Amino acid sequence: MKRTHSRRPPIRMPIDRRRLLQAIAILGVLGGTVRGMGAGLACPDWPLCNGHVVPDLGDPLVAVEYAHRLVAALTTLFLLATFAVSVLWFRPDLRLVAFSFTSVGFLVAQVGLGALTITSSLDWVIVTMHLALGTATFASSLLVAFLALRPSSPDPLYRPTAE
Repeated sequence: MKRTHSRRPPIRMPIDRRRLLQAIAILGVLGGTVRGMGAGLACPDWPLCNGHVVPDLGDPLVAVEYAHRLVAALTTLFLLATFAVSVLWFRPDLRLVAFSFTSVGFLVAQVGLGALTITSSLDWVIVTMHLALGTATFASSLLVAFLALRPSSPDPLYRPTAE
């Protein structure tokens, strides 16, 4: 007698894709609001801070600058996740994809100028460009968040089946 194994259907957790996009887009915007408070050279090297991955945080200026770097890293992750979700799940919404891509582009330039800000010993031209790109990154990610928060329209690829 042949024994058959009953297979349980996999447990599926429905994902509200719009809500997920909204959450990560908003978190990306929140990360972009942190900035140095006069602590620009508290970590005089980059990407390390005082020669360490995790510096001594007893100095408040080092703690502020290191927190700025950590938030920048989180912002990077959230903006990359926003872009990936936009491309994977919301590709037909060209505005959302384009502004997500723009945010990532600004972010790449922003990170590069952030490193140059430190290595140039806070050259005012570099600092100004870093601030301007930070503002552009924030503005474009804010626009992505607003696009993600708008009421969703029917998925143009969805075709209901007749039953």
